[in-house]
Amino acid sequence: MDLASAALPIDQWALSPDVVHLNHGSYGGCPRSVIETATEIRAQLEAAPMVFYKLHWQPLVDRARATLAAFLHAPADQLVFVPNATHGVATALASCTLAAGDEILITDHTYRAVRNQLVRLAATHGARVVVVPVPLPFDPDQCVAAIADATTTRTRLVVLDHLTSPTAILMPLERILPPLRDRGLQIVIDGAHAAGQLDLDLGALRALGVTYYAGNNHKWLCAPKSTGFLVAAGPIRPLVTSHGASAEYGPDNRLHAELDWVGTYDPAPQLSVPAAIAALAAVATPSQIHARNHALVLALRDRVLADLGGTQLVPDAALGAMAAITITLPPNTTAGALTDQLLRAGFELPIVDWPGQPLLRISAHLYNDVHQAEPLLATLRELGVTRG
Repeated sequence: MDLASAALPIDQWALSPDVVHLNHGSYGGCPRSVIETATEIRAQLEAAPMVFYKLHWQPLVDRARATLAAFLHAPADQLVFVPNATHGVATALASCTLAAGDEILITDHTYRAVRNQLVRLAATHGARVVVVPVPLPFDPDQCVAAIADATTTRTRLVVLDHLTSPTAILMPLERILPPLRDRGLQIVIDGAHAAGQLDLDLGALRALGVTYYAGNNHKWLCAPKSTGFLVAAGPIRPLVTSHGASAEYGPDNRLHAELDWVGTYDPAPQLSVPAAIAALAAVATPSQIHARNHALVLALRDRVLADLGGTQLVPDAALGAMAAITITLPPNTTAGALTDQLLRAGFELPIVDWPGQPLLRISAHLYNDVHQAEPLLATLRELGVTRG
């Protein structure tokens, strides 16, 4: 695919052109048109808060929800907005049923915040977290077999990333999930990076047995910060008990009644999601954007590998628009210190402190191009980074 055929130049984003942005995966980025939409919503809210919340807010939330649900191929009646994927996963985990002696299955690529949640959840119920090693380089067949082998009669809950954060692996859920579904297990998917990076079909994943799916709108969908979603096919126990716990309060849909309103908040990020989806759609179709960004991140990865060496960690088909690359740190330098040095040099991308091998993780979106590899490589060499 011609990488120039679908692009949105950086001057149309809120991102500074003085920084080389290769880390869309961590915090996202927002087109200026979407920021303007959010600003207009905030102005309407602040001009007449009671009018906005009492007369306009619920219809606007429902409209934004319907747009997002259609984009995700998800049932709107099972979808709620949450501040971010971590919050969504926490809500899902609080709603799962566990007892003493139960096992919770995860991999060693699980997002740290989610793993921390699970450690506390297991301690509360007398359950045990079972961590399945998924070695690098990544072998999809080995991953599927390892998860199947680790599942026992005590397994009650399985929590998996759709796209792993530190290592950028697209997990083969279509192969992993059916045996778990057939055993009647509770399945929570952390899809923090998926919406907008993949051709995501949550209806198909629900058919594979997913009980709860949490994701972000501020990453690859490019909405403002503080908007994510949770799709719940199972019962929900909200983290915050709101007015919606009263049967007579709110819409008839009790999931929406309990989770749409949990106290006064800034609804502008949620209500701007349709504008973000439209801004991307004005450039190309979702499939074209995904293909363009996938091709670009492969090209960036290959440039770095050709210059610094290292091992291709993940097959091309198991990558989205992110890739992790092995590097060797300069002497007496930590991954965090190198990340800070790159930030001061004008480059935003993380150095991941992966056990036994530091990783450089590159993300690509519509404002990136392959030529950004050259200044990055020159800076890495200046900082003393060597072959992976």
